[in-house]
Amino acid sequence: MGSALRHWAALVMLLACLSAVAGEAPDLANHWPERVGEAITLRDQGELRQAIDVLTAASRQAVAAETRWLAVGELGIVLLLAHQYDPAEQALRQAHDFFTDERRSRYAFHLGNLYLLQRNLTKAEAYHHTAITLAPDQDEVRLLVRLNRLRYLPKEQRPTELRALSGALMALGESTRYARQHLNLGDSARQTQLTELAWRHLDRARRLADSLQNLHLQLEVIDALAQLYEDQGRADEARHLTQQGLALGRTPGRSAHTDLLINLEWRQARLLRTAGQDSAALAAYLRAVELIELVRPDIPIDYEDGRSSFRATLEPIYLGYVDLMLRRTETEPPAAVQDQLRTILETIELIKQTEMQDFLGDRCAVEAVQGGSVRRLPPGTAVLYPLLLPDRLELLLETSTQIVRRVQQVDPNRVRQSATLFATTLRNGDDDFKADAQQLHRWLLAPVEEALARNNISTLIVVPDGVLRLLPFGALFDGQQFAIEKYAVSTTTGLSMTNSTPPDGERIIALMAGVSEPGAVVERLSDTMAAQILEPDDPSVLAVEARGLSSTRATRAIRAATRRSDARPAGISRSPQQLARLKAQLALPGVKDEIEALAKVLTGPKLLNADFSIGRLRSETESGGYQILHIASHGVFSGSAESSFIMTHDDILTMNGLQSLLRAETLIRNPIELLSLSACQTAEGNDRSPLGLSGAAIKARAKSVLGTLWPVEDNAAKNIMERFYTGIGKARQSKTEALRQAQLSLLHSSESAHPFFWAPFVLIGNWQ
Repeated sequence: MGSALRHWAALVMLLACLSAVAGEAPDLANHWPERVGEAITLRDQGELRQAIDVLTAASRQAVAAETRWLAVGELGIVLLLAHQYDPAEQALRQAHDFFTDERRSRYAFHLGNLYLLQRNLTKAEAYHHTAITLAPDQDEVRLLVRLNRLRYLPKEQRPTELRALSGALMALGESTRYARQHLNLGDSARQTQLTELAWRHLDRARRLADSLQNLHLQLEVIDALAQLYEDQGRADEARHLTQQGLALGRTPGRSAHTDLLINLEWRQARLLRTAGQDSAALAAYLRAVELIELVRPDIPIDYEDGRSSFRATLEPIYLGYVDLMLRRTETEPPAAVQDQLRTILETIELIKQTEMQDFLGDRCAVEAVQGGSVRRLPPGTAVLYPLLLPDRLELLLETSTQIVRRVQQVDPNRVRQSATLFATTLRNGDDDFKADAQQLHRWLLAPVEEALARNNISTLIVVPDGVLRLLPFGALFDGQQFAIEKYAVSTTTGLSMTNSTPPDGERIIALMAGVSEPGAVVERLSDTMAAQILEPDDPSVLAVEARGLSSTRATRAIRAATRRSDARPAGISRSPQQLARLKAQLALPGVKDEIEALAKVLTGPKLLNADFSIGRLRSETESGGYQILHIASHGVFSGSAESSFIMTHDDILTMNGLQSLLRAETLIRNPIELLSLSACQTAEGNDRSPLGLSGAAIKARAKSVLGTLWPVEDNAAKNIMERFYTGIGKARQSKTEALRQAQLSLLHSSESAHPFFWAPFVLIGNWQ
């Protein structure tokens, strides 16, 4: 829990230090203009939003250039503390370039801190050097720079550096101006398990914060000390300090400390639960959740050390609350249980929303789709929430009339291992998949099958959790039948993010686009991607022969190691030989046949090869009202929106690019019913990669997306797509039923009965 807490601190302690990375430089300006001074006071109190408003107004209203750029520079510092890195960089650089005296040192210092956060150590070093050179007290600034760069040292070097910094900082005396530096150093020592050193500096930080009467700083120090006690297993002392911090932070009329109160409530909940006081722990979790909901739009979307800050912070709080709520239902009267379960599902939906916001790095796009969501389910449809908790698997099945709860007393790590093995086995086309398919069926579907039968469920929507997103649920096997033979199965990232309204109108117009022979896009691939594609001996190549399948069956695969969508800088060209090899490796000969076949089933224009350019796609979407956008081209959906992409004939199309492309007013008024990606794939072994498919639908403002979990076989893709579109067009089937019938046609053919062929196709989102 300590690691998660450190990531949480880095995310929401939005004051001056950014968790020991962006410590405050010495106050190099002795006389602030009135509005700037007001904003600095607000900043020190944790009122970042108000400080930003005051400084923005001050910069616009200032008459003197010096005052204006001073306000801009201080605005950059506050934006940095609020994790708004791009505008912070612009403001800080403007102030840095304007001033030539010691104030340039101040803004150079913070620019160095910004580049540290962005892992650009070269720029960080350059700006920190400028800060030291121009500072009146160079030794002091050099000390602060060393303190900020601690986290980027190799772990084995940190203890020595911490001890050296401790001596230098202690030599500066008891001045209150160094309160935050003692806090930063103490917390860094705690993380490095130098307990005595941590205690020495945190204790001094507390004395100095009390002298300053800076409430926000006092709470930060109490929180850090309480974490030190919790790390050492001194639960009573940790709980006492935590309660002291909560009492201090609940000042009437103040909202600046919400981030710290969340952290304190979370710790109190953990400590109470460990002590067996579940009711009190549940109350603390509830208070933490309520506080999160108050400030959730203001919490920065961030990644810390390569990890999702969502997973390390918000998710554990929500799940802790859900865990205890589920246990509470066991002692509640039956009449109250349904209301409790409804509250639990709403909380799970909050988890899903927050994770998607984290994945996309975009709150607005997720919030925009929630308006079309409909909670009431039609008869015959059920939604299954499998939830992996620390000690068990919970299954919550929602139908049109009730919510059913089933508990599986199984180690969640066993479930994760089986799910990962099963997904890998199917991806590789191996034959020994049925044992895992049956075991996963016993855990995930068998416990609710009686309820499914009782409610005459024919359509099953799964809201998978974590590694379960890698599973094609239709391929789970009960010993006699695959799940797809009993139910039309689809998934959704969250029901609250699914526009589940039925399709409008009788006529379906489609825009069909595909690349069988790539063009100028090969010049836009990053050097890393090009090298991975061209390397003939790369062991990660998804070779068809390695699956034991006929070598005549081409899979639509690019190399498994290819994950980044970075475009190559303009003006840098590759040799004709390299371009030819790239085009050959990325050719998708089956796409032409697929597009030609779909043109006989669907009504609408087709863009093949050179016609499928960024410009042509934009003009078509602006001029036409399409219900279906079908794209057959290479693409990879990986662990973040930044590393997920689709290839057009002439360029890379990122998720943000897709959103920008589909801004036509007609599409905003009438969302696309279906975004179909028949040649894209999710990244192997990354349980966040299927979020990319959902994210693509959200960015494209599409109600649902049809994609694949692994590289698909050419003929299988053509047959699935042709039958699927016939089902939704001529037979007027629901999307999920049309996909089921298309998959069954492959399952019942001896040449394509293996799940490798039919199981990777997944429908995410609107199932109707």
